Amino acid sequence: MQEIKQLLEITQKLRSQYQRSFSLDGRLVGDIGEVLAAEKYGLELYNENTAIYDGFEKTTGRKVQIKASFKNYSYFPFGEDKIPDYFLSINILENGELEELYNGPGSFIVEHYIQKRNLKHYKETFYTLSKGILTSLNREVPLEEKIKIVL
Repeated sequence: MQEIKQLLEITQKLRSQYQRSFSLDGRLVGDIGEVLAAEKYGLELYNENTAIYDGFEKTTGRKVQIKASFKNYSYFPFGEDKIPDYFLSINILENGELEELYNGPGSFIVEHYIQKRNLKHYKETFYTLSKGILTSLNREVPLEEKIKIVL
């Protein structure tokens, strides 16, 4: 029981510090990932209810959607009007470090994988992309098309 109280106290501190929900009902991983990615990649986060984008690169203004997971996959949005300019998919490792799965234009994923494979979507809301697919695509993205690591 003490550990649960500590977890609740920690999430409350995180809410105050980062103006994110850190809700234990499903948003926690995404909120943690957004904050860690913002620090590592020099991003400024938008308010939580911003459509499509989670933040922007401070040095260039490029808008970024961040997807974080512990499970080696990411959801990529379905629909031409929902393709993010830049897409950053990360795994959060047990030691708190980030593993970059994909870092580059959202259109690159669409053109080099989704369209070529005629990939099936889930109820016209998203595609599920595995770690293997994302890391393979990530190796093909030109360096100048990536969000730069600042840490």
